[in-house]
Amino acid sequence: MNQPTDTTGHAQRLRLHEVADLDDRSFVPYIEERFDQLVTAAIADADGQLRTAQHAVLYAPEQHQRLRDALTFAEGDLQVAFERMTYEGDSRAARTAHLLRRVRTALHEVNRETTAADGRQRESGSELPPIDVIVTARSWLVDALPDHFNRLLAKTLADVGLSARPAAADDVFDTIEEGWNDGHLREPRSAQVDELLAKGPVAFRGLVADDARSQNIRVTELRHPLLQRRWAKALAELTELTVPVARASSSSALGPLPAAVYRMPEADAYTVFNARRFFAAVSQRRAEHRRLLGTYTALVAECRRAAPTHDLRRRAVGAAIDHLVNEQPAAAARVLTGLCPYIIGNGLIELPPGERAELKRRLVAEARAVATARPPDAARPPAQPSRPPAAAAAIR
Repeated sequence: MNQPTDTTGHAQRLRLHEVADLDDRSFVPYIEERFDQLVTAAIADADGQLRTAQHAVLYAPEQHQRLRDALTFAEGDLQVAFERMTYEGDSRAARTAHLLRRVRTALHEVNRETTAADGRQRESGSELPPIDVIVTARSWLVDALPDHFNRLLAKTLADVGLSARPAAADDVFDTIEEGWNDGHLREPRSAQVDELLAKGPVAFRGLVADDARSQNIRVTELRHPLLQRRWAKALAELTELTVPVARASSSSALGPLPAAVYRMPEADAYTVFNARRFFAAVSQRRAEHRRLLGTYTALVAECRRAAPTHDLRRRAVGAAIDHLVNEQPAAAARVLTGLCPYIIGNGLIELPPGERAELKRRLVAEARAVATARPPDAARPPAQPSRPPAAAAAIR
């Protein structure tokens, strides 16, 4: 596979205070031609060294995602630099700690604005159905019994003259891949993309590692919709492999450097520092990847809502779930009953932070077990039971 070459950039990397000396015509190509130059500009701005016009260019809407990437990378890079300087007794450690605090503040502000903007966008999307206890229970019942639901969905779709499509086994990756197959995502499938799809898992993970290390030379094909599943898996594997070597707090946070590292022999300590710098680079790629997933899924959802058959397909899906609840009332009741303790009023649920995934896993498993223990009578037509459980009746 042909790798992109890095032939652009200034003859030497500018110092923070030198970035402000660039005139307006030079500043834009400076931050666009290389990622490390964008990082330098982002740090300089966080430290208050850029002119007002340069700050405005950095924070322009079209630069927002790149600025987040740059600040995310700068935070990890500066933290590891500070730790290494402290280990070496380097007098620049205090200055680096100051820059790290300023970058963290800037990144917090950028992330807060992004969260606020996302909230405003969700509020404006009034056409989306509210996420309440009934909607959640029906969705989790489908996840518990996907094969059963797919059979019912194929029937309801055929009844209205639409082609059947199995329920997505993975809400994100299947949606993106289906969206590309349907023409909603128009990125071409090049020979380079096919080459990456054919790579073995170890070779592919190695390429992803190289992409994270080389911030200025990105493998653009990794951003293709058909490679998002593999890219996510490789990034997760690299993170898990690096956590123990980097002495990271968790797979999602680098955390403070353990005090014992400062007493290590130089070779061992630098192994930790290098691993921590790689962990920071992979973390930046994971953040970039999550945002790309959001962009792709939003675009697919928008295209599907605009399709002439959207409402017809949506009603067919709803009818299939109704049939599923009818045929598996005990499993449906188990999911809804498990959600009831979290109802806060008006049919809405509120789950403590971090508990949603575990609760879903447990209730889906329990509903599947109930359905397996009490399979529906295949000879009986799927009519509504005369005395269904009250919880299951509420889901319909």
